Amino acid sequence: MKQLANFLLVGLVLLGILLVSDGFFIVDEGKQVVITQFGRPIGDAKTQAGLYFKLPFLQQVNEFDKRIYIWNGEPNQIPTNDKTFVFLDVTARWRIVDPLRFLQAVRSEARAQSLLDDIIGGTVRDMVNKNNLIEIIRSSDWSLDTMTPSNVEPGTKPERGRDVISDQILEIAAQATPQYGIELRDVFFK
Repeated sequence: MKQLANFLLVGLVLLGILLVSDGFFIVDEGKQVVITQFGRPIGDAKTQAGLYFKLPFLQQVNEFDKRIYIWNGEPNQIPTNDKTFVFLDVTARWRIVDPLRFLQAVRSEARAQSLLDDIIGGTVRDMVNKNNLIEIIRSSDWSLDTMTPSNVEPGTKPERGRDVISDQILEIAAQATPQYGIELRDVFFK
């Protein structure tokens, strides 16, 4: 009888240790967490660092970084408005601002990168197709006074420059990303 009581006591202690170890979780600084139960999100996202409780064995912790991610597009040759092909390499910075929406719509960073391929890549192609080559290669702070007549085609007047075009790409592409819980920070031509 005493052996059975000792066995039950050891079993209860081990069960208690398992419940405590799986029932608590820590959100690290720079991380954000969404709790799911049977695949469905439970409650709001935990974005503050600290110790939290969840139901052991039933609920799962889905952790996402708060850090800024880098998106690198595939270098492409894209035709400009004046039918000249330009070889472009584009990069962007983004981060997860709504982890609950991100989990529901995207689920993973790899899928987010693929999604950004479509959003940013398509926007870059559209903007390059609408602008002449001189607009894409010149810096926005250049003036026409510094350009020699051989650099400027007759009848064209450079107005924007690649910095302004990058800002327009960011503005257009950033309108599509909030539905995925993503904030697009900036877009650059390499």
